[in-house]
Amino acid sequence: MTGLLRRLATQAAEPARREPRTQRCELCAEPLPAVHRHLLELAGRELRCACRACQVLFDHAAAGGGHYRLVPERRWRLSGFRLDEGAWTRLRAPVRTVFLIHDSDTGLPVLYYPSPAGAVRAPADRTAWELLRRDNPVLRQLEPDVEALLVDSEAWIVPVDDCYALVGAIRAHWRGLTGGKDVRQHITRFFTDLSGRSVTVPATSSDRSPA
Repeated sequence: MTGLLRRLATQAAEPARREPRTQRCELCAEPLPAVHRHLLELAGRELRCACRACQVLFDHAAAGGGHYRLVPERRWRLSGFRLDEGAWTRLRAPVRTVFLIHDSDTGLPVLYYPSPAGAVRAPADRTAWELLRRDNPVLRQLEPDVEALLVDSEAWIVPVDDCYALVGAIRAHWRGLTGGKDVRQHITRFFTDLSGRSVTVPATSSDRSPA
């Protein structure tokens, strides 16, 4: 599990009875509200908590000098998403919930899936990825490194920190061999909340700003 995943998984696993610690911006040490955005440090694939001023500073591609990227906030539920059995088989995903990130360093897609120990990383079949992009043109708008295609019973484009929060919740609440009722409730709650914060976009859209 990458350091980025460890951070969110550890936060999700902390007992609720503990007093919340004051979080600070990891660039300037400014105190942070409970809800805040993240920067991705590209070298180590680490998420860094960011205050409003640092968010503004890094809110365009060139600002980070190749070191940091601001994680976007858009969440798109993809209607009419096409993923046939052949493409799914080529992805070689052993579970139904996966997320794919386009790695800007290699130019290749990387597939992750949740497990009780955290996220499992595997190289994604490039041909399968290109077929997905052909059949679902909206994927051409996926921001490398900081956004993910999240696939469960539906498909979404989400900020990467959403995916890591899901991984952390599964890791924290998994019990026994099958996970148990508690983890299923947390997964359901995650996708219900995601639906409420998302805009529905046709998977066939190639517009940079779909309605």
